[in-house]
Amino acid sequence: MNGYITRVADEIADLLLREGIDYVQSKAVFRAARIKAGLHAPKETRNTPARLTLEEQLRFIDAAYARNGRTGLMVQTLLETGVRASEFVALRVEDVSLGERTIAVESGKGGKRREIPFRAELARLLAMHIGNRRAGPLFLSRQKARGGARTYTRQRIGQMVREVARDAGIAKRIYPHLLRHTMATRLLALGMHITDIQKFLGHEDIGATRIYAETSVAMLRRKFDRVTDPAGSDLLGAVRTRHGDVVGAFAADILTADRHPFNTPADA
Repeated sequence: MNGYITRVADEIADLLLREGIDYVQSKAVFRAARIKAGLHAPKETRNTPARLTLEEQLRFIDAAYARNGRTGLMVQTLLETGVRASEFVALRVEDVSLGERTIAVESGKGGKRREIPFRAELARLLAMHIGNRRAGPLFLSRQKARGGARTYTRQRIGQMVREVARDAGIAKRIYPHLLRHTMATRLLALGMHITDIQKFLGHEDIGATRIYAETSVAMLRRKFDRVTDPAGSDLLGAVRTRHGDVVGAFAADILTADRHPFNTPADA
């Protein structure tokens, strides 16, 4: 095959030189030739994004809190806000509005600013974590980076996620962006509109978000949860027994949330 391609390429090169066709003209020639020959680019296929299953989410959060409360809150914030690792390490105390339950990402991809809502339970945990602080990095690193700043790096966050996944016994490759995929799929399953998920994730192109809508598993899970309330209750009881109240509350939010995933009884 390689010899055949080389021979044809030589013949085409001789033709281009003989006709005096430059680079820009050659692109038009090849485009016209493909059309005349009936050649078309193969349809692009996009794989379903990797994500954590419900059971893996519970084990993952449980393993993070088992390390210490700080690691647990960092991992929970990373998962529930769906922020990119680069956005996460840039978060500051002043970006968090506990009253409005939003986190402002000031410099997202493409320099775009967006506000991300979060649950009341996460707001309570963040309030205890922030305390009386009014400014500075949301999560202070114990190690000083270059220049004396106590901020995390994307590499350290990736390492932390991998370590927690290992502790949780999750065999698949886990990385910060996979948590973002997990949250997007979860929001879709809870009934959030695809355009709202686009805003939540900060996607400029809806096509980058639509891949989650192509996953029928999310919609099937939503329908399944509606018709298996007793089974869901049994699962929650088992989760609380095995993993404790923190993970049990997290599981309850996943399984019992209404169509709007950020509503609480007080909000209704």
